[in-house]
Amino acid sequence: MKTIAPPSAKTAPVAPRTKQASRKGKKAWRRNVDITGEEEVMDDIREQERLGLGRVEDKTDDALFETDTKGDDQIRKTEFNNKKLRIDEILTPKSGIPALTSRPRKTEPTKPKRDFSLAEQARIAKAGTGLHATKKQKKDATTAVYDVWAEPPSAPAPEDEPWAEQYTTPKVPETLRKKPKAVTVLPAVVPAPAGASYNPRFEDHQQLLRAAIAEEEKRIEQLRKLNEKSPEKKSRHEIFQESGMALDAPSPSAADDDESEDESDDEEEAFAPAPTRKLTKTERNRQQRRKEQEAQAAAKRREKELIKSMARLDALMAELELLKDEHEVKVSRKRKAREEKELGVQRLSKFKFEKPSMASDVQLTEDLPDSLLHLKPEGNVMKDRFLSLQQRNIIEHRQRSTQSRKYAQKVYEKRDYKEFQ
Repeated sequence: MKTIAPPSAKTAPVAPRTKQASRKGKKAWRRNVDITGEEEVMDDIREQERLGLGRVEDKTDDALFETDTKGDDQIRKTEFNNKKLRIDEILTPKSGIPALTSRPRKTEPTKPKRDFSLAEQARIAKAGTGLHATKKQKKDATTAVYDVWAEPPSAPAPEDEPWAEQYTTPKVPETLRKKPKAVTVLPAVVPAPAGASYNPRFEDHQQLLRAAIAEEEKRIEQLRKLNEKSPEKKSRHEIFQESGMALDAPSPSAADDDESEDESDDEEEAFAPAPTRKLTKTERNRQQRRKEQEAQAAAKRREKELIKSMARLDALMAELELLKDEHEVKVSRKRKAREEKELGVQRLSKFKFEKPSMASDVQLTEDLPDSLLHLKPEGNVMKDRFLSLQQRNIIEHRQRSTQSRKYAQKVYEKRDYKEFQ
């Protein structure tokens, strides 16, 4: 009788044993021994010697590693990016002595809070409300004093208008608590252009003149556009002529015009539209067939347009690529403008910062001094530093106050002065 062995009794298949090669003799030993690892190591050493590097194991740590004593410039930029203002640095406490602390006070031990259930909370609230109501009634009863001759009290405000007792607190702007972000991109001292020197080169001076002329032309163009938007006042006669309000004398053909208007009214009455009527079944069927034909014609037109668009698919893809490139250019331009706005001059007061005109630093060719004896002092260092602080958002922009005296100052002579004379 044959017996079937359980699955656990089966043994795993054994891999066939490879026949070991013969190592008898030097030739057989060299041919059958695997020395690929040693050969790779030797090739690596030869390559290092060929490149002039030498073996890594033979070198010292100083030759392989380098100690960085300079540091990363990016960390320095991030550390000094948010530099404090000078006034904040002055007010920062720098004393090494700790400040005096107040006298320690005895604190009363806090009683553990008791957790009340919802039913107990409702009962306590109800009891408190009733007690408050009784006290209020007693107080009203004892202080019920009024004046007989006084005017009757005004009617209380209706309860259906809850907004009458509400008070809206003024909203404080968020920027009020933020300090202005100083522009660190601009240097504190901007050197003047080379053309503004006392004795400039001819090319530098001409370049500065061209820049000043371009700025002046731009300003004149802006003024011209502003004048076009707000034209000067015109005379009454010109306004009447433009709006068609000028009155003419009655012409002899006025009666003929009235007669022609009457005739046109009669014709309009004769050609008045006929009253609507109910369509017959034949007319409705004809109208339905016409609508179906129009729908079929529209479908055919759409199909033809689709075939045409499929034929010019390459042109459409090229147009899409152009539109995509234009969109990327617009996005990059907007991003650059936004970054320039963030790093630019901010409006810290009600006055807007206006960059000084370049015309103040430019002299004409005939005005340039030909000798050191004819030099004249130009510019103002104090004004330049003040404008630089405003341009870097460190102080707000201000204007000189133009308020004058409301009344003229009265001058008179004292009596003592008159008697002395």
